[in-house]
Amino acid sequence: MMHYLLISKDGNVQFSHYFTHSSPSSHSTTEARVIAKCMSADRDACHFLEDGPHTLVFRWFGPCMFVVAADQSENELMIYEFLSLYVNALHKYFGKFSEKHILLNIERLHMVLEEMVVAGELLEPSIRNALSPIQMLDTISSR
Repeated sequence: MMHYLLISKDGNVQFSHYFTHSSPSSHSTTEARVIAKCMSADRDACHFLEDGPHTLVFRWFGPCMFVVAADQSENELMIYEFLSLYVNALHKYFGKFSEKHILLNIERLHMVLEEMVVAGELLEPSIRNALSPIQMLDTISSR
């Protein structure tokens, strides 16, 4: 089960989405600790780190680092590939996804993620199926 996804640029969290309940007051300390831990790892080294009861799986896409905290029993390679799937979905939705989309369209990032992951489990691996309801919403709202 995935617990949260973070997107960081230059060590600053630009986007966070929590799949499981946790105290909002602890989010900023958790995020700072996790980002610092991932940033300290060699960029060419293994992208799986232990963090208490979770395994951190992180991947760089351009200047942005995507981090998922998952149960230690979760398949790390599946999470690693999920990050690529999520970025590909964002590329397809935005045309060419860049860090400016994180700041200007944060609600769309949440919507795409919520179409793909429910309660921390990947339920929709099809980019087309995940984007379809969001694109319908865009069509309706543009009228």
